[in-house]
Amino acid sequence: MGIDIYSGRGVVFTVDEFLKIIRGNDKSDVVAVCHHFYDQLVKDADYNSDNEWKSKVADRFKPLSTIKTSMKLSDIREIIESAIEVGGEVSKYGECYITDREEVEDLFREIFNACSEADDLPHIAEVTAWGSGRNNGWDVPKGVACVVFDSESCFERTLSDQGKAVKKLFGHCDETEWTEMSC
Repeated sequence: MGIDIYSGRGVVFTVDEFLKIIRGNDKSDVVAVCHHFYDQLVKDADYNSDNEWKSKVADRFKPLSTIKTSMKLSDIREIIESAIEVGGEVSKYGECYITDREEVEDLFREIFNACSEADDLPHIAEVTAWGSGRNNGWDVPKGVACVVFDSESCFERTLSDQGKAVKKLFGHCDETEWTEMSC
């Protein structure tokens, strides 16, 4: 038995930063995506009624069903963010994780694809959370959900067109590296 070490890098945004991809002209499409996503989770839970986990997943994303196109963008973003749960703890050797990570990644990819600004951006590589500067690197945000874009899509020794689009939309395109360890 030993320690596995994984080193990663990417362009990292907190969920709060990422959700700024939703602009006024995307609002109705994003609301439709959120409602459809939640409805699919409910159907899946109903179809698998003996699977308690599926019901819990649907319950976790229930706030998405309350989003309305008449809401302000900031309220829509806040509701989406409220459905994302980060578990674990931030500490010297802490570990954090995204509860129902695959579903969160699916939701964010659907939101991403519904937004007009996404056409020039790279695909989402992953959604994750880190818990320790010592284990994960000092540059990564700790204890919050983050969206990661692949560095290779954003850089060509200088910013690529997709990297420029990321920088224009989010205000920066800084590459971050991190390390993950498992025992």
